[in-house]
Amino acid sequence: MELTKDEKRDRVKLIEFYLKNYRTFKVANSNLQKQLELLMNVDQQNLPSMQSVDNEKLVAIRKNYNETLLIEKSIENAVYDLSPIEQQFINSRYFKRHSIEKTAQTIGYSKASVYVLRSRIMDKLLISLGVILNTSLQSIVEEKK
Repeated sequence: MELTKDEKRDRVKLIEFYLKNYRTFKVANSNLQKQLELLMNVDQQNLPSMQSVDNEKLVAIRKNYNETLLIEKSIENAVYDLSPIEQQFINSRYFKRHSIEKTAQTIGYSKASVYVLRSRIMDKLLISLGVILNTSLQSIVEEKK
C-alpha cells in the first residue's frame, strides 16, 4: 500500500513520538506490572469489598500494559534490526534527545547526511513498526468520532 505524502508525514511523526518516549513506555510498563501484581495479590486474598472495583481496574490496567508493552517490544525489535550506525542515530537523536547537529557530531556525519540517514531509517521503521502505527492511528480516528 502506497502512502500519500501527508500519511507518511503523520506516521513518521508518530514513530518519532514513540522513539522519543521509549524510556517513558518502559517506566510505564514497570509501574503497570507492579499494579497488576498488587491487584492480583489482593484478589487472591478474596477481600469482598474490593473485588468488583479491582476486576474493572485489573482489566483496564492489563489493557494499558499490553498496549504499552507492544510499543516497547516493537521499538526494541525494530531498532535491533537496524545497522549499527542507524542504531547510533536512534540512540542519540531520540533516546538521548540530541539535536540534529549534536547527533551528526556524535555519529561523525554531516548535518545533510544525517537527514538522509533519518529518511532511510524512517522508511525502514514505517515497515517494521506498521502494527503499532496502524493500531495507534485507528485509536486516534476512533477518539475523534
